[in-house]
Amino acid sequence: MPACTRSRWADLSVRVAIALAFADASVVVLALPQIVVRLHTSISHVTWVITAYNLALIASTIAILPLATRLSSRRALVAGLAVFGVASLGSGAAGSLTVLVLWRCVQGAGGALLLCASLPLLARGRDGTAQLHAWAATAAFGAGVGPAVGGILTQLFDWRAIFLAQAPVAAVAAATAVASRLKPALTEAPAGGTGIEPAAAGGRPTLSPAIANAALALISAGLIGALFLATILLINVWQLSPLGAAAILFVIPLATVLTGRLVRERDPVAVGAAGAVVLAAGLTVLALAPGRELGLALLALGLCGVGLGLAFPALTRAALSRRGPPVARAAKTVAAREGGLVLGLVLLTPVLVHQLNAAPGRAIPPVTRAVITAPLSLATKIQLGTGLLAANAHTPPSRLPDFGPPFAQAGAGAGPADRTALAGLEAQVQSLVQRAVTRSFRDPLLLCALLSLLAIVPLAYGRRRAGGLRAPQAAGRSPIQ
Repeated sequence: MPACTRSRWADLSVRVAIALAFADASVVVLALPQIVVRLHTSISHVTWVITAYNLALIASTIAILPLATRLSSRRALVAGLAVFGVASLGSGAAGSLTVLVLWRCVQGAGGALLLCASLPLLARGRDGTAQLHAWAATAAFGAGVGPAVGGILTQLFDWRAIFLAQAPVAAVAAATAVASRLKPALTEAPAGGTGIEPAAAGGRPTLSPAIANAALALISAGLIGALFLATILLINVWQLSPLGAAAILFVIPLATVLTGRLVRERDPVAVGAAGAVVLAAGLTVLALAPGRELGLALLALGLCGVGLGLAFPALTRAALSRRGPPVARAAKTVAAREGGLVLGLVLLTPVLVHQLNAAPGRAIPPVTRAVITAPLSLATKIQLGTGLLAANAHTPPSRLPDFGPPFAQAGAGAGPADRTALAGLEAQVQSLVQRAVTRSFRDPLLLCALLSLLAIVPLAYGRRRAGGLRAPQAAGRSPIQ
């Protein structure tokens, strides 16, 4: 195989590995409603399918740090892909939530190994700048595309297909990595430094890796609104199919890729802050949706994708631009990003569950008024009202009541006029319930927007610190050499 072809295949295998591991944090999101039903669990418990993966990823990256200088990147990548693939098969075959969560922990360990090993293996450019951009852009795309891919697989097959499909992808990536004879291409960052790095396009100082990672963590926490809350809203509340939800969610990776191409090599402080603001704006637009507004959701998630495309690549490059083993740099950045996702889930899940449990109470008054004022006979109203109350009382926590049977029973013995009125009333009741439950997502989504905006705080501190260090540099007293 010619050297240039081998290099392209090597680069492709590493990019696939990076995208696979980052996508796995969100690829299962569209399948969560189905997992809730098939494995007989609840929304509050099923979030462990995501949280377990992220926690294992964080713990494993921290464990890798002491081995950073001795770790063989090529072997670690192949081993990580092997562990990830085996755990994917185990997750797909899981018969209970407990078993699924355990396999997800193993997946997280494999994902940590391959992500930490991937940075030095991207053979792009002489000075390392292109390696950092490729890693950052691929990571952002993987995080955004996960829900859409998961929705397609869930619709065409079922939730198990999400995990079973990952195993052959991991196997092909591992085989390609072995066949292409991958060798590390990056040993140190293009710029050295302590705090503020000296080189950025146009002479602008870049961010401290610690500050960039802190901003990444907060933006990742806010991103839970677009990757998790939006999915639950689209499927559980607005009753879209997984494929329909995937079509809407696909705007996130699309906007991420297009935006990322426009802001390459820009100031990470300005771009990161702009991304945080745009992501918060998208989440706020979605939070203010009064009901089943698909056009509004498309706009909101498009803004979220733009925010992701602005912030993630720029801040990830800044976080990786430092001296030291590339494995250690990747480990810290991965831990920061996944830590933010865990923070978002921990903060938002109880808020969402509380709001969903309170939703039926908010829906009862308008539904009651609709039934009372409907042009139905008194007997039909009494029968329907009794059935609706019973359906609501027997609905499990955090789920929408199924009002179809009460309407069917009321219509079975009703006259033609009542049956016509019942059809219109059923659509009205469903809309009222959807609006009440949609309102339950407002506070969690606004909290996500706030978490995203908080990323501006460390970025502002980084800007001030950069300004304070430029004066000594101009006088010939460089603090970083």
